[in-house]
Amino acid sequence: MPNNSKPSPQEDLYARIHCVVQAREHLEKEIQAISASASGEVAASSCSIVRYLAKGRNSAYWYYKLQASMAIFPTKTDGKSSRYKHLGKAGSQAYLDAVEQIFLKAKIEALDRSIKILNQGLKDLIEETSKYNKD
Repeated sequence: MPNNSKPSPQEDLYARIHCVVQAREHLEKEIQAISASASGEVAASSCSIVRYLAKGRNSAYWYYKLQASMAIFPTKTDGKSSRYKHLGKAGSQAYLDAVEQIFLKAKIEALDRSIKILNQGLKDLIEETSKYNKD
């Protein structure tokens, strides 16, 4: 005969805590896997891809650059840093690499937001355990 008894409120609480901890660990492992992947770098949190119009003698054409809020990209000439990394035209290898870096950054940021939500839920659950730990 199967045991159809419901878990006690305290057992249910600990089971939910366990589930939240497991979910958080899973997301943290995903972030580690993304960061360690051989697919390339992750863009800095302040980076975005910007399109700009370059005008030549006979025509105008679109170029792209990776732009940061602070000077983080090394320059070739004077060794200083720049806020911009020129990527060239759409479809260039530099452009495609930058798109991948931005994608990985967005993925990590989304996972971080989810971890924060799980941490808040875990905090709430731990506070709830105080109901059962009173003397």
